[in-house]
Amino acid sequence: MEFLPVALYCLAIAFLILLMVLVVKLMYTVDKVNGILDDLEKKSRSLDGIFQVIDGITDTLSVFSDTVVSGVTNIVSKIFSFRKRREKERDNYE
Repeated sequence: MEFLPVALYCLAIAFLILLMVLVVKLMYTVDKVNGILDDLEKKSRSLDGIFQVIDGITDTLSVFSDTVVSGVTNIVSKIFSFRKRREKERDNYE
């Protein structure tokens, strides 16, 4: 009768020691992950400036291309409106 409580106490102590070892390993793993995340955050901050420069350049190119397209569209519309006016004038004279 006294063997069962002693065996259960020994198993509980072994389980408690196993849990302590796992917690220590988990703490070590969390520290490593935290270091990796800090390094990743530092690198992303350094790249943030590069992305801002690229964003500014693309915005400038977009404004430039919009201006060029607008100019070409105006020229083409003037050419076609001039042709339509000439055709109307010819129709009116006939």
